[in-house]
Amino acid sequence: MLKKLIVILMVIFHFKVFADLESENNNSEISADTLTSGVAMTGRLSNSEDWDYFKLIVNSTEDLNLRFESPNSSQNENQWLVGVQEPRNNYLIFQETLSPSEGSPVDKTIPVTDKGTFVIFVAPVLGSNSAPITEYKLTITPKNFQAASGAFNGLWQDDKSSSFYSLHESLEGLLYLELKKDGTTWKAYFGGRLGNTATLDQVIGPGTAKLELTFVSNEKVEARYKSCRTNLGEICDANGALLYTGSRLFPK
Repeated sequence: MLKKLIVILMVIFHFKVFADLESENNNSEISADTLTSGVAMTGRLSNSEDWDYFKLIVNSTEDLNLRFESPNSSQNENQWLVGVQEPRNNYLIFQETLSPSEGSPVDKTIPVTDKGTFVIFVAPVLGSNSAPITEYKLTITPKNFQAASGAFNGLWQDDKSSSFYSLHESLEGLLYLELKKDGTTWKAYFGGRLGNTATLDQVIGPGTAKLELTFVSNEKVEARYKSCRTNLGEICDANGALLYTGSRLFPK
């Protein structure tokens, strides 16, 4: 029991931030910052002539999922030009003006036919005399990419605003804590993840359950019971149905 309490305290008070920050000298392809698949890169344009360059190494020909965010922007407040060059001939395979805002990220799917090092740039809109000074976040994930261990670590909240969830994944497994906001109860689940789906057994709390988590993205998860019984041994009505959709509160 003591060991479990120590692990729980480590989860609650220690989070590793899975995000990268752009360097200040990434204004050319030669000095491009390296992106990590599935991990957000935070950047900011300093003036109307500032272009931020990034590179991503892809080892297979998979479509790329691009997410561009600006959590501190109002709707239609800011615009960025975002482009992606393919590895072989540096042709542009994607170039669009994107205008994300708080709660409304822009998601794009980019078909690719080659593998290698892709170059991505974020720049002021062509012809503009100014640049957005608000931070942006850029995430690129190959379609069949499997997130690294710990990629989903953090504090989560469900869409019913009923509970917080603390998630910690290590080489030993994935620990998932459910903390009711009203303080009535809490539960702990432990298991493993294969790809973007985790199967967890309830190890602390009333009743018994096997919980399935499906990570739709680094910031969104769907939860379902594979099996569930109350502390009276009754089968839960929610077996197999979507329990909730969770969103990550920290780290962003």
